[in-house]
Amino acid sequence: MTMPFPRAGTRLPRRLKAGALVLCLCVASLMSTGALRAAPSRADLAAAKNRLMEIEKDFELVSERYNATKERLIAIQAEMGRVRLVVEQIQRRMDSRQAEAVALAQELYKSGGISSAIETVLSSQTIAEIENTLQYLQASENAHAKVFEQLAVDRAALNQHLAVLEEDRARVAATEQRLADLRDEIDAKVADQKDEIHQLTVQIERAERREAARQAALARQQANSAPAPILSVPANPAPAPNGSAQTAVNAALSQVGKPYQWGAAGPNSYDCSGLTMWAWSQAGVSLPHNSGMQYSATARVSSGDWAPGDLLFFGSPIHHVAMYIGNGQMVEAPYTGAYVRVVSAQRSDYVGAGRPGV
Repeated sequence: MTMPFPRAGTRLPRRLKAGALVLCLCVASLMSTGALRAAPSRADLAAAKNRLMEIEKDFELVSERYNATKERLIAIQAEMGRVRLVVEQIQRRMDSRQAEAVALAQELYKSGGISSAIETVLSSQTIAEIENTLQYLQASENAHAKVFEQLAVDRAALNQHLAVLEEDRARVAATEQRLADLRDEIDAKVADQKDEIHQLTVQIERAERREAARQAALARQQANSAPAPILSVPANPAPAPNGSAQTAVNAALSQVGKPYQWGAAGPNSYDCSGLTMWAWSQAGVSLPHNSGMQYSATARVSSGDWAPGDLLFFGSPIHHVAMYIGNGQMVEAPYTGAYVRVVSAQRSDYVGAGRPGV
C-alpha cells in the first residue's frame, strides 16, 4: 500500500521532522567532509609549491645576508687581533730603542759631546790617528742617528696601525648594528610568515602523501612489492668519491629530522649553509657560513658530474645550498617550520654546483 504524499501546508509528524533534519545534517556533513578531503588539483599544488619557494627566497635572502654580515664581523675581529699583535711588537721594539736612545744621550753628555771630539782630534799625533778618530766619530754618529731614525719609523708605523685599529672598531660597531637590524627583520618575517608556511607545508605534504600512496598501490599492483620510502634517508646512498666526501655525506644524513633555525650551524638545528658548513667541518674542511660565499669557496662542477658530497646552489642571487648524496637526491635544511630532510635534487632555480676541499 502506497503512502499518499502530504499536500502542501500539511503538518508532518514530529518523528518524521526529526528524521528529515538528521538526514539533511548527514548529507551536509558528508558533502563538507568530501570537500575538505578533495585532493587539490595539480595547478593548486604547483601554486602552493611556487608560493612556498617565494617565501623561502624572501626569507633566506635576509637570513644569508645575516650570515654574510656575521662572517664579515668575524673577519674584521680577526684582522683587529692581527693589528693588535703588530702594535704590541712595535711598542716593545720602541721601548727597547727608547732605552737605547736615552743611554746614547747620557753617554754623549758624559763624554762632553762635540767639544770632547774636537779635543781628541787635536791631540792626535799623526795623520793616521786623526783619520782613525774621525772614522770612529763618524761611525758613532751614524749609529746614534740610526737609533733615532728607527725610533721615528716605529713611531710612524705605530700611529698608522693605531689609526687602522680605530677604523676597525668603527666597522665592528657598524656591523654589530647591522646584525641587530637583520635579526629584527628576520624575527618579523618569521612571525609574519609562520602561519602561511605551515598551511602551505601541510597542503603540500598531504598531496605528496596521497601521491605516494597512489604510486605505492600502483607499484604493488604491477610488481607486488612495497614502494621505497618517500623523503627519508635512502637505505643505500651512493658511495662518495673519497673519504672526506663520504664523511661529509654521513654527517649531513645523520642530522635528518633536526629543525631548521636561521643562523644556526648545529648541533641541534641548522639553516641551509649551516648544515653544509657543519657537515664538511666533520671532514676537516672549513667553509664560510653563507651560501654565496660557499659557492665562491668551492670548485665548479658541471651538472653531469655531480658526486656525493658536492654542494648544490639555488636562487639568483644565491640564497640556498644543499648537499648532493647521489641517486638524484640531496639533503637540505629547507626553511622555517621544516626539518633537515632528503629530497629530489632537481629544482627550477638551480644555478651551479661546487666541490669543497679541491
